[in-house]
Amino acid sequence: MDKFGISKSNFLGSGMESEVYAYDDNKVVKLYNDMSDSNKQRILKGFYSKIDSSSLSYELPFIYDTFEENGILVTIEKRIEGNNLQSMLSKMNYIEQNNMMETYLNANIELKSVKIKPNLEGYILFNDQQISSLNINSWFDLLKEEIFRKQKELESYLKRDVVNYSAKVKQLVGILSLGYEGEYSLIHGDFYPGNVMINESGKVTGLIDFGLMTMYGDNLFDIAIGWVCFDMYNELNANIYERYLNIIISTLGEDVRKRLYFYVLIYSYISANLYSHNCEDGHYQWCVRNLNNKNYWEVL
Repeated sequence: MDKFGISKSNFLGSGMESEVYAYDDNKVVKLYNDMSDSNKQRILKGFYSKIDSSSLSYELPFIYDTFEENGILVTIEKRIEGNNLQSMLSKMNYIEQNNMMETYLNANIELKSVKIKPNLEGYILFNDQQISSLNINSWFDLLKEEIFRKQKELESYLKRDVVNYSAKVKQLVGILSLGYEGEYSLIHGDFYPGNVMINESGKVTGLIDFGLMTMYGDNLFDIAIGWVCFDMYNELNANIYERYLNIIISTLGEDVRKRLYFYVLIYSYISANLYSHNCEDGHYQWCVRNLNNKNYWEVL
């Protein structure tokens, strides 16, 4: 920290992976907990440099440098002003929350304007599992391969907890096997309020933390995840789930409902053990509830 002229007074916050310190008005220094993140940060550095976000009204991340210092992984990154939306929601009244949900949705839709050159190889940013590109001819092919891969890890748990598990997996794979012929755009993959930065006026200033589920495919996947994760465990006790769904449907039309539900089911399957390999955490239970939601399957 002495090398960069920063001290505890420069501390801005911390997450699961790093501590963040102000470097100057335009940059931050991130100190990572695990050196194994070094390859991930190099991939992100290259990815951010290939994004054309000039059409966006808000900022995306940018990594200026990444290196090791005394056994600690360090990155110097663009500073994005504002506070994350999640920390602000509980301070908002009903009308302010509705206005913020509309702003949140518009920011998600706006991400469609971002250009990537070249497009993501294999339709995914991080191919840690080395999924063979020979089987990947569309974004749906990628999702199908992800389901096959996850089946080996999750089958024993989900067979126990998900009603008609085998028939449901077969149905999801069947829909994906039809192929994807829609528009392609950048998918953040974790578009939830904690990754959306806003200023005091409620304007979106940035979107942070692209990562494991950053892909190239249907923007509605991001919107679906943004919907079900907006208030995932009903912490606000404010009926956000229904209210935000109504805003999405009124904005994009009733025709999107089926795809929203489909993508929630896909996400719930492929992310079920994202935070606990043994499926013992709240996120797994949340995924199981989604996979047992009769309304989703009836609409499909």
